[in-house]
Amino acid sequence: MTILVLSCGTRNKLIRFFKETLAKRPEGGRVVAADCSPWAPALYEADDWYLVERMTEPGYLAHLLEICKKEGVNAVLPLFEDELELISQNRELFEQEGIWAVVSEREAVELCRDKYRFYRHLKENGLPALTTCRSLEEADRALAEGSLTFPVFVKPVRGCGSMGIAAVQDREMLETLYRHSPEGLLIQQLATGEEFGADLYVDRFSRKVVSIFTKKKVRMRAGETEKSLSVREPELFELIERTAATLPLCGPVDMDLFRIEGKWYVSEINPRFGGGYPHAWHCGVNFPALIAENAMGRENPAAIGAYEAGIAMMKYSDEVIRKMEEG
Repeated sequence: MTILVLSCGTRNKLIRFFKETLAKRPEGGRVVAADCSPWAPALYEADDWYLVERMTEPGYLAHLLEICKKEGVNAVLPLFEDELELISQNRELFEQEGIWAVVSEREAVELCRDKYRFYRHLKENGLPALTTCRSLEEADRALAEGSLTFPVFVKPVRGCGSMGIAAVQDREMLETLYRHSPEGLLIQQLATGEEFGADLYVDRFSRKVVSIFTKKKVRMRAGETEKSLSVREPELFELIERTAATLPLCGPVDMDLFRIEGKWYVSEINPRFGGGYPHAWHCGVNFPALIAENAMGRENPAAIGAYEAGIAMMKYSDEVIRKMEEG
């Protein structure tokens, strides 16, 4: 069993989790990593690694296929938003070589990336969502109706990593930020309650959620969960399963939710490993093992909420020291 992790960047822990998991399997396994920068520290945690061109270059997919053939890769795992779309759009290139692209269907990837389309999808499926507007005119109508009130929250339509987000206190500042945004902004009711994250796994074969880990977010840094506390609430599990069932998801999925005055709201879905997944791993929720089983052609049984509540995660920085070539 060999997995190729794309755009590995700083996901050192994820590389370690896969190596530890595969080492314990009867058939064994290897982790190969790829990135366009030699300064991606996770490269040097893998069993083997490759420097590749940027994913926007025309030869990128051909290079990935060469690596797959050379290394006998069984599964390709993208981690970066833009790459999710590229791999989902070209999954047949990998399938023709017997390689599983660990990514949701193109429809789900594109819908989840467009935050406003995702909001409309939630509303159309009767799922709880915070009022979200795509234009100033729409926001003004919502403000007049009372379904939107200041302060509001603004974010890019296709943003990631908490880039371009802001809380806005009044109409004048809202218009200033909106007019100076090249692609416009989403205008959303500011969530004043508790923020939660969910790591879920949708099985390759059953296409059902087979694992859920939920945590209360205590502190965020650069768009990732830095401190969190594991929670187990049946009502939350049910909402997560109901939401996931409306989309053609597959593999690891990251979901953000809020609880405001006792009511749950779905915020976003990122159809990839979330930055807070290490918390789930340390609580015994092993997504690399689920991926390995699916890659070997076996369906995973459901194990929803199979972990202990009240376990805290507190991230801290680490370093990779390596001799580099000059130039």
